[in-house]
Amino acid sequence: MYIKFRQAAVITSFLGLFILIIGIVWAQNRIISVSNLEERPFNVGVVGNIYNISPPLFSSPEEKMIASAMYEGLVCYDEESQSIRPNLAVNWKYANDGKSLLLYLKPDVRFHNGKIFTAYDVKKSFENSFINTKEVSDMSMFLSIAGSEERLKGKSTEISGIEVINKYTVRVRFKEPNSAFIFMLTNPVFYIYDLDDKVKVAPGTGPFMFKEDKDGSIILVKNEKYHRQEPRISVLNIRWFKDPYSALNEYKAGKLDYLDKVPLPEIKNLKAGDEYKGLWVEKKLFATYCIGFNLHREPFMDNYQLRRAVNYAIDRKAIIENVLAGSCIPLKGVVPEGLGSYRSEMWGYTYDPDKAKKLLAEAGYPEGKGLPPLILSYNLDEGHRMVAESIAQQLGNIGIQVRMRPLEWGEFKKGLQERDFVFFRLGWYADYPDADNFLYSMFHSKMIGLTNYTGYYNPQVDKLLNAARAEVKSNGERIKLLKRAEEIITDDAACLFLFQNRKFALKGKEVNNLKLDSMGMLNWHEIELLKPIGGEKT
Repeated sequence: MYIKFRQAAVITSFLGLFILIIGIVWAQNRIISVSNLEERPFNVGVVGNIYNISPPLFSSPEEKMIASAMYEGLVCYDEESQSIRPNLAVNWKYANDGKSLLLYLKPDVRFHNGKIFTAYDVKKSFENSFINTKEVSDMSMFLSIAGSEERLKGKSTEISGIEVINKYTVRVRFKEPNSAFIFMLTNPVFYIYDLDDKVKVAPGTGPFMFKEDKDGSIILVKNEKYHRQEPRISVLNIRWFKDPYSALNEYKAGKLDYLDKVPLPEIKNLKAGDEYKGLWVEKKLFATYCIGFNLHREPFMDNYQLRRAVNYAIDRKAIIENVLAGSCIPLKGVVPEGLGSYRSEMWGYTYDPDKAKKLLAEAGYPEGKGLPPLILSYNLDEGHRMVAESIAQQLGNIGIQVRMRPLEWGEFKKGLQERDFVFFRLGWYADYPDADNFLYSMFHSKMIGLTNYTGYYNPQVDKLLNAARAEVKSNGERIKLLKRAEEIITDDAACLFLFQNRKFALKGKEVNNLKLDSMGMLNWHEIELLKPIGGEKT
C-alpha cells in the first residue's frame, strides 16, 4: 500500500507540474496574443473612392474621416456637452461686437516632421486651403473673413483678416459679426498642416502619420510625440472598396476591425440574428435628405400652398421602412436631432393625403389638373433612385405626375450650383456642428449662388440669422434666434423635408473604446484592440 501510494503521489505531482507548465504556456500565449493585438494593424474598411486625404483637396465624408487621423483643427467638438473644446488652440475670445476672434495656441506642439507648430502655420494653412479647395461649401466658410474676397479675386496675395499677433496668437477679423465661426473651425478645411514641407502628404499634428499608400490601402503609423493622449494603436491599415458587399465579406471573414458602411438591404438581415450583437456602431448624423424646390421658377415660385401640399403628400415612415431599411428618421424641420437648437416639439409635416389634396386645389391645381409633370433630378445612385420612385408614386396618389432625371455626379453638381433644376435631390452633410450651418448656409439670401440651392429669400429670416451671428455673449439667446428662423423656413415649406440620416457601421470583437460622433468622425487616438475575456490565441 505504501509503495502504491508513493507512486500515486509521484504521478499526482507530475500531473500537477505538467498542468502548471501548460498553464504558464497558455498564459504566455495569452500575453503574446494581447501584445500582438496592440502591435498589429487596426484594419479599416471604407466603402467609396478615396482620391485625396491631404488638405485641402479631400471632399467626401470618407476622405475627411481618414484625414482626421492625421490632421487637427484649432478646436474640436464635444458632443456630450454640445460645445467647442480646445485642441491646437487652448483658448479664444470674441470681441464685444463679434467682428474679430482671438485664438491662443498651444505651445510646443510638433508636426509629424518635427517642426514646431506656430501661428504662422495657421495663417498659411487657412490661406492655402481657401484658395485651393474645390468645394463651394468649404470655400464659403472663409467668405466672412475680411480680405477673403480680395484674395479670391487676385487683388491680394493674402487674407488680410487673418493676422499673426505673435508666435502663439492669431486674430481673425470678420466683415460682419460671426459667432458661428468658432464652430466652423472644426471643419477639416481648417485643419493645420506644414505647407513648407513639399512631400506627397503634408505633415499634420494628428495622432497618426502617413507612411504609404499602395494596392488600395493607406498605411498610417502612430505619432509617438502626439501632444494629447498617446494613441493606443500602432498602425492603421485603411482599405477602400468600391463594392459594399466585398467590404462586408471581408468583415465577415474577420479581416476588418471596422467597416464604415453596411449595404442597406443587409442591415435588417444582420441585425435580426445574434452573431453581430454588440458590434453595431449606430449614430444619428448631422445630415439631412430633402427634395429641393427652385423658388425662382414655376411652379414653386410664389406658390406656398403647392409646396405645403407636396410636403403633406409624403409618407416618410413608409419610405424609411420599405426603401431605406430603417436607416433614417423622419425630418421635422431644417435642423437635425442632436444639435443645440433642435426642437423635439417642432410640428413638421406629417403624412396627410387629404390635406395635401385640399392644398393642391387651393394652389390652383385640383387633383393635379393643369400642373405639368415635375422633373425630379438626382445623381445616379441606387438608393436615390428608390427614394425618387417612392416620392413619384406617393405624389401620383394626389394627382401630381413626376418624371425621373438621373444624372452623373459631375453634371448633377453643375446643375445644382447653377440652379438649373426645378425639383431636385438636396442632401446636406453638416460642415460644422451648429444649426447655423443648416439655416444660414442653406437659406440666407447671401448664400444664393453658393449653398442656397433653392434660392430661398425671406427678409425676416435674414434678419434673424444676422442677429444670431451677432450674438457672442449669450449662446442661449443665439439659439432662440436660430429656432425662430427655423420655424419660419419650415412654415414656408422651402423644400420637401424628408429624413435625417443614420449611420450603421460594424466593429470587430477585439475593438474597444471606439466612438463615432454625429459628424461621422472617429476618436482615433482612443481606440483600442483588446483580447476578449476568456479568449485564446488565434
